[in-house]
Amino acid sequence: MRKARFVWIILLVLMLSGCAKNEGMYVEPAQLTQEEQEIAELLGLNTEHRIFDFAVDDTVQTVQVNVYELENGGWSRISGGGGLDFSDCTSGRLALGFDQIAAGVRIALQSDKNKSITSYTRETEEEGSLGCATTVLSDRTEVIYEQEIPLVIQIETSKNEVRTYDVSYFNAPEEYEKEGYEHVYAITILFSRETLS
Repeated sequence: MRKARFVWIILLVLMLSGCAKNEGMYVEPAQLTQEEQEIAELLGLNTEHRIFDFAVDDTVQTVQVNVYELENGGWSRISGGGGLDFSDCTSGRLALGFDQIAAGVRIALQSDKNKSITSYTRETEEEGSLGCATTVLSDRTEVIYEQEIPLVIQIETSKNEVRTYDVSYFNAPEEYEKEGYEHVYAITILFSRETLS
């Protein structure tokens, strides 16, 4: 009897510890199944750290993906800002499709209740041969409502050496300005309790 009770307690602790790992609000690089990875490879998609899973609570109303370019020491939005109705959804997946952010980005959001696919493209001036360095969110990051979470930073420059920074440097754009790069772009996600206006 004691042994059965002990086993039950161990099982309960393991179940609760497993649940605890899934609690909270976060965004993180997606863990693709083997089948998902094979389909992506078949389609020739670059999935390396460009697909994200997220979880929020049931007070979420909207989600917004923004694309920025660094100008005069600050971020200037070049796409996004509208938001997507995300009420009644508490988890989902985001996929970002791009080679060079300057040329355009495809954004696909999916939850258990809805899907949204948007994209933008823009004409860019030829500036000769620019090198490109991309940094992507690599760890689970806590979601705080009304705060942008940087997912990608991309630098385009003619410099021979590029100093890359963690995506958290989105909040310190002056660091990129110091380096004198020709172009710096960022993609962020923002979860909000505000409804669409």
